[in-house]
Order: sequence, then C-alpha cells, then structure tokens
Amino acid sequence: MRPHRRQFVVGSKPFRAYDDWQSHQLDASTWVSYCADLRAAWTSDADGIQWMLLGLAVETLESQADPMIEIARTASADVPNLYASWAGRWVLVGCSEIHMDATGLLGCFYGITSEKQTWVSSSSVLLAQILSPNASPVVFPEVLRYTVGISWFPPPYSRFVGVYRLLPSQVIELKEGSIRSRAIIPPIDPSLGYDKTVELLNNSLVTALKRLPIGKGKLWVGLSAGIDSRLVFALAHCAGIDIIPFTRLSARMPIADRLLPPKLAQELGYNHIFLQGHKSNSDDRKRLVAEHTGGHVSIGDAEPFMQSVRDSLEGISVGGWCFEVGKAFWRNELPDTLDDLGICAQQIAQLLREPLNSIMMVRMGDWLEWVKKNPQENLDWRDQFFIEQRLAGWQSSKEQLYDLTKTERIPIINAARNYALMFGLEESCRVDSLHQVDLISRAVPELGKYPYNPPNHYFGTLVAIKAIAIKFFKNPLSFYKKVVNKLQRK
Repeated sequence: MRPHRRQFVVGSKPFRAYDDWQSHQLDASTWVSYCADLRAAWTSDADGIQWMLLGLAVETLESQADPMIEIARTASADVPNLYASWAGRWVLVGCSEIHMDATGLLGCFYGITSEKQTWVSSSSVLLAQILSPNASPVVFPEVLRYTVGISWFPPPYSRFVGVYRLLPSQVIELKEGSIRSRAIIPPIDPSLGYDKTVELLNNSLVTALKRLPIGKGKLWVGLSAGIDSRLVFALAHCAGIDIIPFTRLSARMPIADRLLPPKLAQELGYNHIFLQGHKSNSDDRKRLVAEHTGGHVSIGDAEPFMQSVRDSLEGISVGGWCFEVGKAFWRNELPDTLDDLGICAQQIAQLLREPLNSIMMVRMGDWLEWVKKNPQENLDWRDQFFIEQRLAGWQSSKEQLYDLTKTERIPIINAARNYALMFGLEESCRVDSLHQVDLISRAVPELGKYPYNPPNHYFGTLVAIKAIAIKFFKNPLSFYKKVVNKLQRK
C-alpha cells in the first residue's frame, strides 16, 4: 500500500507521482495525469471538444444513457447540464473547466504556480509539491481534533498555504485560474407532490444500483440500525442485485448497530458479516494517513483505516452516507437567514464547540461571505453549510483516505437531482425522514417492523449491560473519553 492511490493531477504538462501513472492530453494546455487504479474515461462531444470523467458517475435517469454516451451526442455548452442526474463520486474536466459531483466527494484542490499556471489535484499533498518544487510546503499550524471543534479545514481553504479547496458551488477555469459560481441543485418543481417525489426518488436510486459497474466483483452494503443504510439495503434487495451486507464493529458503536443488522439481513435471506479491525502496523498506517491526506483527516476519523477494518473487502461498497443532506439539519441551532453573518458565525461556533476567535472560524467566515454574495436559488444556507462544509470539507477527505483500500465507496444518493427532489418536500417530512420510511415500506415492508436506532433499553437491561461491558473491555478508555467530551460541552 502506497500513498496517492486513485488520485489525479490536472495541469499544463504530464505529472507522475509514480512511474505507472498515466496521462492524457485534453487540449493544448491541459493534461490529466492519474493513478491507474482511478476510473478514467474520455470522449469528444458533438462539437469535437474532449471531456474526461474521473471517478465513478452513474446515470440515475432510466431515459438517459451512460455519461460518456450522453456527452458524445451533446454540444459543448450543454454538457454541464447533463450531470445533475449523475450519482457517485466524480470529477469532469473539459472546455478548460473542472466540475465536481454534487457534494465534492472527489475533492479538488487548486493553486497557481509562480509562472501563473493553474494546477488542480484531488491530493493536497501532490499539489503542494507542485506549487513549491524547491521548498517544503508551508502548512497552517492547526491540528484537527476529533469530536470537539471543527474537525476539518473549512473550504475553500486547506491545510497548506496557497492551496485551496474547490466548493461544490464553484467551477474553476483552468487557463486563468478564475472561479465562478454554479448551482448546486437544479430547479425544484413544487407541483410534483409527495407521492410523485417519492416515486422519482425510488426510481433514481434503484436505477443507480442497477447501473453500478460491478462486473465479476462484489457489491457490499454497509448496514447499521439507522434508516439511511436500511433504505439502501431495501432498494438493493428490491432491485434483485446480489449483495453482501456488512457492519463495521467499533468500540463507540451503539448496541442497536450490533444487534439489528444481522436480524435485518436474516429477514431477507442474506448472510451478514461483521468487520473487526486490529492494531497491527499502527505506526505505518499513521504515516500513510499523513502522506496521503496531508493532515486533512483527524486520527479519530482515521481509526477504521488505522485498524485495517475494510482491508478484506474488494469491489464496490454502498451505504447510507449523504442522505443527511435532505434532513433539514440544524434548523433550531442556526439562523434562518444570512442577514447577520456575525450571528451566523457565533451560532456555528457554538454548534461545533469551536472558539469564535479561532483561525478555523475566520475561514468559516470567508465561506459565509461567499455564500451570501452567491445565493443559491431554492437552497437553504444551512443545507449548503452541510453540503460544503460537512461533506465537501470533512467527508471528502475521509473518502480520499479510503481510496487507499481495494473497495470503491459510492454514495448512490449523491446526485444534484436527488437532492433537489428531497428539498422539494415539506421540511417537517424531511426532518422526520418520512420519505425514507415510506420508501422502505414500499420496497420491503418486512424491514419496517424493526425500529430505527432504538435506545439501549429497547433490548432489555441484561443485553444492554452485557453490550456495555463488551465495549468497555474492548476499549477501556472509551468511557473516560465520553465523560471528558460531555464536560467539554458544558
């Protein structure tokens, strides 16, 4: 295992992190270089302009062909209109521009050299080396903390001075390095109604699952006691896809996550497996995390990788991450509008338990300024906060870390059109995840009889005590850390 697996670099000339990296020239001034393990495809559009797709994009509309086919028969100016219905984790390069997936999960860092050349990469480390070839890159002194404070470097900033992270609400132009705003979601149709919206979501998710390029590989479905992963599990079963449900064991996991997934799998006739990590070669893993992510993932967030939890998996892994986008988070914790950015910053600091005068909050303030100056139609700023900070900032770096493993993690909900459909629902419905409950009930009614994330006492006192004891003996420090975290919240 070596750093920079599944990473790419876009610039004015070829770049090779290793000898086996590949390069493709899109036009006179644009080269795309990439690890051979990263999916890459290119084609010319109807006007003869080349486009390159990196990562995995799955078309969710039954009426549309795969992305490369659609690009080939579309005029250059209209190609960006195609990808609202692409799910997955991907980057599109063409017409001297770079476009990201709906939440920037295949992240893009960018910077400008002393020769005024724009370079872009999924790796902040590689980009920092390109921008400072004769000196060590300058880094900000902050070290990410786990569970307390902002545990990511707020976009559009990164850990490296002069290296910036592209926001999902942005497109970068390569020739000049200029940034322009883009709509995160397509227009919302308020006339659809609840039933039609749920039907369209169902069709979109099932289509995405059926079109995953599994080949002879395996499709793994991460399963917990929550509603998000259960919905993916239900729809995959309904679609008739051969899947393997699994659950990652950890010292911090609730009792329900240990007991319910095997029952859910058994209900539908699947063999469920638990994945448990180990602590061998932890120093080597820690060094690999730093070299690959450039310090953009906290040690706590890197724990599953450090413990080699997913090393035994090969193929594609799907699960419930990114469904949170549609749940109208933080409506009581954050202001309704951006009228007073100072108050917004104060509430964000309080929500995340971050000192208001920290450099992290200064950077967050710059993001707030961008959002206010570039409003998104039909998108609540709090939903944009979740998309651009929690996902594009935090989750994206975690996904980059998992690029080191053999599996490809694909969030099937991660398409702009899917988010627009959810945002078109009544907020009360979204907060309570009623649309997800209905989707599960319609697909596989048997799964609806089990509660979602039930508390420990649901399983009885003896079971709860036994589970807590197991957690304690596996990780004696977990109880102490929980107490410390609770005290820090006060």
